[in-house]
Amino acid sequence: MKKMLQYWFILISIATFVSCADNHTDSSESYLETSKIPAASVINYSIVQSYPHDTSAFTQGLELFNGYLLESTGLLGKSSLRKVDIKTGKVLKKLDMDQAIFAEGITSLNDTVYQLSWQNHLVFLYDANNLKPIGRLNWRGEGGGLANDGQNLIISDGSDKLYFVEPGTLKLNKVLSVVDQYGPVNNLNELEMVEGYIFANRWQYDYILKIDPANGHVIGTMNMKDFLQKNSRSDLGYLKQPGSTAVESGAVLNGIAYDKEKKSLYITGKLWPEIFELQLN
Repeated sequence: MKKMLQYWFILISIATFVSCADNHTDSSESYLETSKIPAASVINYSIVQSYPHDTSAFTQGLELFNGYLLESTGLLGKSSLRKVDIKTGKVLKKLDMDQAIFAEGITSLNDTVYQLSWQNHLVFLYDANNLKPIGRLNWRGEGGGLANDGQNLIISDGSDKLYFVEPGTLKLNKVLSVVDQYGPVNNLNELEMVEGYIFANRWQYDYILKIDPANGHVIGTMNMKDFLQKNSRSDLGYLKQPGSTAVESGAVLNGIAYDKEKKSLYITGKLWPEIFELQLN
């Protein structure tokens, strides 16, 4: 009996050693894979102009369509879809959403606007020419940002994953894991396709990422630290009022739109007083 117990003890020890060795190998391989990814390059930019922005707009998504900005705003009871004049900031059309909807990112594809919701598991569809609602689709997870590559809708959910889905059905075609030289990059939020690359806001971080859709590697970053404070021509005192939405929910960088003809990038943030037009250098 004693010899039998010794035998089992030896087997268990060997199994434990092999298991630990396997885990160490997996961890080492993972480290080696991410360490092979080059550090992202710095994307320089210049400010072309700034335009007025509604400071009550909790911006979740921004899109350029036919010379106007389409904007999705969030928060329960305040979510909306808007058509905005770029130069004046005037809201030309506004669709208020149901009180239970927390709206997120938007994108336009083939004259259809798709608007994502956060935890409602829904994507809303509109005619891009008049913003008339034309339907809704069920989405299985949470929603963050929304973009498209001309064929697929691209959805972020606040993790390091991007989901490529069919526009009419939301059938999943591909999941892309976003990584840099340090590992997975989470908190992915608002998205925009720019010259074949995915630009993404990373929630709670003051930079914009440039992602290669072929492999998920972060290949560029735009430093936006203190961008509003450095470049705004407005009084920003309202952003610090105790108990305000800006303080409680965060007036953070969020919102990217791209003008293919001018090659201009429009960026803003939740409750920001301005939208900025940028040129990438």
